[in-house]
Amino acid sequence: MRSLLAAILALFLPARGAHRAAAPPPLPPFSCPPAPEPPPVVTRPHLADVITVDGMPLVRPYLVEWERERDEHDRRRLQRERRRAAVLATLGQDYVPVPWEVAA
Repeated sequence: MRSLLAAILALFLPARGAHRAAAPPPLPPFSCPPAPEPPPVVTRPHLADVITVDGMPLVRPYLVEWERERDEHDRRRLQRERRRAAVLATLGQDYVPVPWEVAA
């Protein structure tokens, strides 16, 4: 039993006396080469955001379509206002359009 206890203690406790293991030599100071400088940052738009043809940037087709729909909507709204003003003028009333931002 004593040898088993001694074996376990020898695993977990440092050796004592003249038979103690010599301390390992100290490690040299750690030095690493300097990190390379990062390349300069160049900001460019993503290639998916700009379509170029003959060196000229183009606009996305969905943006063009949205602008066409918006312009068509504005044209129709103005036409309705002109018609409303003409009908009210035949009745002898003045028509003062209210901006849609105020009405909303």
